Amino acid sequence: MLLLILMLLMMLESQQRKKHHNHDDDDDGNKNEKLVATLRANRAAALMHMREYKLCSEDCNASIALDPNNVKVYTRLSKALMELGHFKEAHISLQNGCQNNPSSLNLKKAFEKMKRIHEGIEYGMERLKLEDYGSAKASFSSLLRETSASTILLGGAKSDLGLGLTDSALRLSLRVIKADDVCAEAYEVRGVCMFLMGDFQTGLVVLRESLRLDPDSENAKKKLRNYRKAYEQIDAAKTAIFQRDFSKAIELISATLGSCKPLPLKAPLYGLLHSRRAEAYIRLKKYKAALDDCTMAINSRDDCIDAWLFKAKAYHGLGRDEDALKELGQVLNRWGASNKELQSAYETADFEVRKKKRPNFYQIFCVPRIASEMEIKKAYKKRAKDYHP
Repeated sequence: MLLLILMLLMMLESQQRKKHHNHDDDDDGNKNEKLVATLRANRAAALMHMREYKLCSEDCNASIALDPNNVKVYTRLSKALMELGHFKEAHISLQNGCQNNPSSLNLKKAFEKMKRIHEGIEYGMERLKLEDYGSAKASFSSLLRETSASTILLGGAKSDLGLGLTDSALRLSLRVIKADDVCAEAYEVRGVCMFLMGDFQTGLVVLRESLRLDPDSENAKKKLRNYRKAYEQIDAAKTAIFQRDFSKAIELISATLGSCKPLPLKAPLYGLLHSRRAEAYIRLKKYKAALDDCTMAINSRDDCIDAWLFKAKAYHGLGRDEDALKELGQVLNRWGASNKELQSAYETADFEVRKKKRPNFYQIFCVPRIASEMEIKKAYKKRAKDYHP
């Protein structure tokens, strides 16, 4: 492909020299102009294939200036401009093409398609501003079938991030960075994704890189400040749990949930924080509060293993062993059969249910479990008299 471009470039320079020498001959000049326009158009096609969209657009403009009747060049120019994120200019280029070639059905179709894309981008951006991430995602997902322009990739990544779909947002932001490694917004989205996935230190590093690329971004400054504070609170909460200061841990985790608002419900961090707070509640024997936190974590991500384990413990604390057995059984049937921790929790719940069904002779004899043999015999004789006919 590079060889083809070099050959076209040599032919183009040759024709330009001929045009310069034969400027007095109008017929030859017109022929040379059309040939140069064709060579420009062909080189633009090669550059498009190599993803050199800026150079491609320059060749297309030069070709159109020499021969405004070449329909393919207008569509090629609109595609190059679209990939560069210049949707308004792409729309105008097709509009000009339709005016210069009113009989071209292909240009009319391309113009209508470009119009729909332009309207779709405006709608998606508007939905993002209104935090209607579901509608924004639908709009950008539809546009991604037409083009992989960085603007649309970034819009899709932001939509996914707002919904807490961090894996998808991470992939889309990486595609933007590969196309433009100085795109500050892409680094910002990627940094937030990593933080919400629990990779706190890497997330903060990427957010700092975003701020380095765009030092005036107030949004990046605010996020970096909030997430740095959240990281410190999460680290302090871990230390508090280790030191068995569970009340302080609950306070710190609650503060983190507040400082990260709005925290997407589907984000891994949402489940992680609620699971950790549930652990602290269980240590304080506040089983109902722990159960609520576990339920929120599971509603966020059904595969949050810690939340299921703490939920089972909360059920045991409340004496609801049957509920623990039933729900853990459903989890094992759906997706958790290979997880040893879930299997162990299920076996514990099963044991507690079976134990509850067995007669408790200590309770029947009204003696403690540490009663001596003599005390048990004495209690037995007493109960035998009570039940003797």
